[in-house]
Amino acid sequence: MCGCVTQKLVRRVYMNRSVADFEKLCNRLPDCSASELCILQPVLYMHLDPDRIPAKSTPAAATDIELVYRSLLVIVATLGYIDGSGIGSAGSEKQYLISAWNRVAPWLIFFHDQFIMCRANYRPVDKMAAIRVVASLLLHVVIVSGKRGGTTLLTTPALYRPIAELWLLALKTKDKYVVCLSSSPGPAQITSFRVFGSLLVSSCIQDESFVTILLEVSGGIDAVTSAALKYVKSLRSMAKARIASDNFKLELLVLVFSHCVRIIATTSTLDAAIREAYVLRQSVKEIFGALRVLQSLSLGKESMAQALAPSFTYLDFLLKHADDPASALHQALCARAFETMVHISPSGPLEVPKLVETDPRRINEAFFRILFKYSLDDKILSYVCKHVDAWSNNLGPTVRQEKYLLDIWSSVEQTLRVYGTLRFKAETIWWPSPSEKGWVLQCHCGGTAEDIRFRQCAGCQVVRYCSKRCQRDSWHSHHRLSCNFLKAAVGSSTPHRMKRSLRLLAALEVTHKKRKWDNILRLVAAAQCEYPEDQKRLVVELALDKHEESVRPLRDYLFLFNGLSENEVVDRLSSWPDHRGQLQGLQGPFLCSVITIHDRYWSRQILFSPCMALDMEIYGDSAANTQP
Repeated sequence: MCGCVTQKLVRRVYMNRSVADFEKLCNRLPDCSASELCILQPVLYMHLDPDRIPAKSTPAAATDIELVYRSLLVIVATLGYIDGSGIGSAGSEKQYLISAWNRVAPWLIFFHDQFIMCRANYRPVDKMAAIRVVASLLLHVVIVSGKRGGTTLLTTPALYRPIAELWLLALKTKDKYVVCLSSSPGPAQITSFRVFGSLLVSSCIQDESFVTILLEVSGGIDAVTSAALKYVKSLRSMAKARIASDNFKLELLVLVFSHCVRIIATTSTLDAAIREAYVLRQSVKEIFGALRVLQSLSLGKESMAQALAPSFTYLDFLLKHADDPASALHQALCARAFETMVHISPSGPLEVPKLVETDPRRINEAFFRILFKYSLDDKILSYVCKHVDAWSNNLGPTVRQEKYLLDIWSSVEQTLRVYGTLRFKAETIWWPSPSEKGWVLQCHCGGTAEDIRFRQCAGCQVVRYCSKRCQRDSWHSHHRLSCNFLKAAVGSSTPHRMKRSLRLLAALEVTHKKRKWDNILRLVAAAQCEYPEDQKRLVVELALDKHEESVRPLRDYLFLFNGLSENEVVDRLSSWPDHRGQLQGLQGPFLCSVITIHDRYWSRQILFSPCMALDMEIYGDSAANTQP
């Protein structure tokens, strides 16, 4: 042992509850060896009797409180001595802390409630001192739990409220510390719960009872998401601080970033309104912006792959469940998600099972396919067309070295360029509109007054008019024929922004017909034999994303036309003159065409021919305006 004096102090500590004797013993512990400290562990825990926890802090309980505080403080300090190499070792001696956790945890809860949250009138331990000891002990258990499988010690309901409140408090006060536990023997320093508390919250949040407590103490999902985002946002400032020179702290940044993203993802599933009103607008941009910052630091390949995985998983979740998934993708693109992903290298061979979910090659492949899927969205295509040249010229080694990835990107790139060219022609040559504010179609009356307030047609919600008179005249001249067909071309369940893509879809329809015209004629001939009573009422269905076509009777598509009967549809289409004659020879032996696209749920959406609907509106309007 550490000498006769230490042995005498140990006996006196066992025999009485003297604060002075326990303080003298604690002062002599730095002179003890690691093996001697292990032997002394029971002495350090002897005052942590849960039965002596008072209902609240009072002067009468001062001795018990002070003994416990000194016990907890010296436990934190001696754990570093025992390891001999700092908190990162998580030596086997720390198992004594685990085995005695049922004595430690109740006192941590008491200190948190009375001194950290300031719920006691009498506080012999100040707030910062309480934070130091509580947070430090929790951090030691986090490290041991991660390597020894003792996670349940922290994720018990009794600790849920302290964990939630301490994490929110650390974030609210903008704690500047990252990890300041001494890596060599010495007194315990301030420990930030803002950092590793996120790991705890991420683990506990899978329990519904913890979610209930977290929402209660925070004030709602908005506050929880905001708290997690505060750490994500702080990465920018941390990258400029001294932390950037500490590899251990850098790795910890990545770990906590990943856990914060998981917190945001979990809370976003709890309430659809907050997911759309808050998370969608802010978190995607912040997450990928922070990921870009992490990429600028000196991080290993595995660390960046671990940071990328939850970020992409969260984006994928929004694309599948959000009401407006294109907004989430646009936010990610604006935060340079593409540039970040293609420059994150894999940390190992693809065949290693544990790396499949976090392998950047798989994530890049999925992201390229997402770009293709959403390339019909006007906002996404506009952004992509501005950046596709830079993307192709600056692909990362992951894409260039994997032939299958490069082939996928080449195919997607070609599609994006074709879509961009077709849209430009459709908007400037084939189906132009005087709109300068991004509206789909605008009346051709020639009004130029600055105070004009354009009115949207309540039926199709596509065309806008400068006045009631203009709208009335347009209705009588041609819009009464085109309105239902424009509405059918836009669809009732497709996203609102698909209206902006109407001319692109029309251009793709024309291109598809020209490319597959011979096969369409064969299908029509076969359909005329199969449906002899519908020979003049056949509809060609074009699957734009699959480059496939089929032919069926008009009666199979009546659901598109807002209650119009089959005869009414035929009469209206027949009464419309093809003023520009661009489709002569293409319309041929069938009545009209429809197109199919896939919505965010990958279910099939059938739309009336955008080409014919636009022709009916634009050229019907032009013909009406040229009449004497």
